[in-house]
Amino acid sequence: MTTQLIITHPGSAHFDEVTAIGLILAVNNNTEYRIERREPLHAELDDSSVWVVDTGNRHEPEKRNFDHHQSLDCPAAFVLVAEYLGLLAALSVMPWWHFKDSVDRIGPVRSSQKYQAGDDLVNRNPVENWLVDRFASEPQASLPLLKSFGARLIEDARRLKKQIDFWKTSRRLVIAGVPAMIGETRESFGLEEFRRLDENPPDIVISLDRRSEGWRLYRYDGTNVDFSLISNCPEIEFAHKSGFLAKTREHLSIDRLIALVSKAVIGR
Repeated sequence: MTTQLIITHPGSAHFDEVTAIGLILAVNNNTEYRIERREPLHAELDDSSVWVVDTGNRHEPEKRNFDHHQSLDCPAAFVLVAEYLGLLAALSVMPWWHFKDSVDRIGPVRSSQKYQAGDDLVNRNPVENWLVDRFASEPQASLPLLKSFGARLIEDARRLKKQIDFWKTSRRLVIAGVPAMIGETRESFGLEEFRRLDENPPDIVISLDRRSEGWRLYRYDGTNVDFSLISNCPEIEFAHKSGFLAKTREHLSIDRLIALVSKAVIGR
């Protein structure tokens, strides 16, 4: 097993380099790492066997130099490392990805305003603070924890991307003038991220119910659909009184399903 050196900046630790290092550790199981929190030497910047992360004023992937402080246009170090490792397509679908990149480049207050994420106070995460403080005080001892963190990020991102790709290929249609989508899956995971990325997101999503053989009918806020209007239909097992959700008793045909959902459209 080979041993490699990772150098990152001294002082306070941040989400940026902790995440970048976690990704490096997670994808290289046959390598042991030594971490040093200091400024790199010129010789180390030119040595491709040394990883230099979030310091050094160079972005040179071929030499494993991943700093972004030389330009505001350069993504944060964790983005640069993810791209080098071939993980960017999967990881960038995570809902926090672009926000955390922005936080590292222009700060939490401006980023919260840019992404309409509320006051910066609500975006402060005690678990993140604990992790970066642990890394700052015990960098070498923290590596197993960072490796586990990186592996979990990759696992979650790949699962999310798979679901988003599924929703991208699901059937699109218009029911009584309302954009809708039908996905034959019992898994609703990834829907919010899919709608965030889609240029014309559906207002109604129909999928298989997790608990029965029927369908799950769901509408998003601001949509002129009220599923409580069909609560007395014999096909309906349950309809939420607020109108956002309903479930059918059986696995209805698509034609019957469309006819049923159209009855819940207001002003059709």
